[in-house]
Amino acid sequence: MFSFSSALTRAILIKRYKRFLADVILPCGETVTVHCPNTGAMTGCRDPNSVVYISQSNNPKRKYKYTWEYATDSNNNKICINTNNANKVIKSALADNKITEVSQYDIVIPEQKVGKSRIDFLLQENSHSDCYLEVKSATLAKDALGMFPDTVTKRGLKHCYELSALSQRGFHAKLLFCVMREGITQFKIADSIDPDYAKAVEQAVENGVELLCYGCELSLTNISVSHKIPIIL
Repeated sequence: MFSFSSALTRAILIKRYKRFLADVILPCGETVTVHCPNTGAMTGCRDPNSVVYISQSNNPKRKYKYTWEYATDSNNNKICINTNNANKVIKSALADNKITEVSQYDIVIPEQKVGKSRIDFLLQENSHSDCYLEVKSATLAKDALGMFPDTVTKRGLKHCYELSALSQRGFHAKLLFCVMREGITQFKIADSIDPDYAKAVEQAVENGVELLCYGCELSLTNISVSHKIPIIL
């Protein structure tokens, strides 16, 4: 379980701009600028006047003391837009053996350099081949169908090639989509948004890379992996 330093605060979104900034209205009526830790398109996650949830930092050196953590959709489902949290959530889940496909590994090494990329986790155990695990945070959805990516992802494309090469060299390689959005019951690659990435994922699967998808429980104090989500290929 990944926990926030303190409970999140409810606010109202005015607008997102310059990719990394957003203006919100606090419960007291004050308008503040918050850091937006998401470089994607955030389709369906940035509607003006929607409810958002923000965290507050106690670091006096920060220019913006608030960080935008959750958006909400029209059904009030919470959506974690802070992509930095995905690896923290999965790292905790690995420690708690919640990812059943890799529960046999007892050593977790973050940020492993592979070729010209970094794969999120290297998993090791004496009696098993090394396993490389790349994590992607998925926030895009159409009704109950979760999708990734929400924009063209050259970085994701590179990771697919690296995982394919690792699998062909005899390592275990897995691509895990972490759906930090409530109300999702199925998942697919958004081929209409990035057809090249969709082809790369398909090729990776043919080369032995395993796709995984897990959903999360989102509260105002923590995020935890809670269930598997079926993948539509």
